[in-house]
Amino acid sequence: MTTAAAAAPRLDPRVARSRAAVLTATVQLLIERGIAGATVEAVAARSGVAKTTIYRQWPDQPSLVLDAFSSLLAAQEPPDTGTLREDLLQMLRGLAAALTTSPAAALMPALIDAAERQPAYRALHHREAEARHSSLRTVLGRGIERGELPPGTEVDLLVDLLAGPLFHRRWVSDRVLDDHFATAVVDTVLLGTHRSPHSNPRTGGPRC
Repeated sequence: MTTAAAAAPRLDPRVARSRAAVLTATVQLLIERGIAGATVEAVAARSGVAKTTIYRQWPDQPSLVLDAFSSLLAAQEPPDTGTLREDLLQMLRGLAAALTTSPAAALMPALIDAAERQPAYRALHHREAEARHSSLRTVLGRGIERGELPPGTEVDLLVDLLAGPLFHRRWVSDRVLDDHFATAVVDTVLLGTHRSPHSNPRTGGPRC
């Protein structure tokens, strides 16, 4: 019986090398010059791969940029440590590290800008955000099942409350983004989920 892997066409090593060189050059140019500067001409000059070869694999600049950005987005399985807090700590500490060190994070401002102008980039931005949000939803859903979060918890709101501060600190306030901050976000959000909306904000007890 022929397996799917055996049936899949094998990529010519020369094509694989040129493809890798083009994607690497595209990522470098995106970081240095933004999307406007990552033209096919500039990529060809940086990678040493002919424009005609590039156009055989990517019909235009947006498809090349999308492929380059997608190559940096590694799928990540949500952790399952057995407790909600530990799962969230792993995820937010990992996100904090990614936002400060990964090439994908360096490209994020350019992607957000392009997403406001072109549907193709908007689709990629939404896909990247949805992948991150989906993992958080999975972890929060387990927390509800284990009784660590109250029934009826607004999961999508918690996703925003958890991830939002990290993005704000990285690109708006420009303050330190580290494990300590990620831990503070997790603990603050979890504390808020167990407060009654009718409790006294100072004492946590019932309002008079």
